[in-house]
Amino acid sequence: MQTYSPPLSLYDVVYVIVPRLHRAQKLVNRTLDTLINGAISGEDLAKRLEQRRQFTMELQAIHTNLEHLLERYRREVQDLLRSQGSQGNRDVTPDAMEVDAVERAKEIYRKVVAFQTGRRDVPF
Repeated sequence: MQTYSPPLSLYDVVYVIVPRLHRAQKLVNRTLDTLINGAISGEDLAKRLEQRRQFTMELQAIHTNLEHLLERYRREVQDLLRSQGSQGNRDVTPDAMEVDAVERAKEIYRKVVAFQTGRRDVPF
């Protein structure tokens, strides 16, 4: 798996980290929906609903900080998207909250990959 230690490129954020986070989010949400719909006890249902709440809150914080990072490099992001990745790429300097968001997004993706490969029982 690719690591994203400094320097972090705008291309990595736009074309690797954000799409992987989006795919992981969809899988976790589908899995939690299945577990919630199949819950047999009130305790199990409460546990799964709490997991969904925690996951949603974590995603909200990650998305907010990634959006902040991309907003700071808006012109370059626009160039990158317009050129489908061939122009506008540059190293970015994330602040502490943005670094945390990138690391948390990577961790969610790692957990989902472990789930998909049978090394983990639940994706989150």
